[in-house]
Amino acid sequence: MGSKPDSAKGGGKPPAKVPKRDQIDDNLKRVYNEMLEEDVPDRFEELLRQLREQDKS
Repeated sequence: MGSKPDSAKGGGKPPAKVPKRDQIDDNLKRVYNEMLEEDVPDRFEELLRQLREQDKS
């Protein structure tokens, strides 16, 4: 029988996050939040307006 870490046996605590993974998580969250704050480009606004007009007819 080979020895497995406790987490592989289904017991014990889950493995701790690696600092690099924490950094990646933080960076992804930051970039996502920055994207949410950006304005919709004028071209998309115009396309949405045109689609709304088509739906009315």
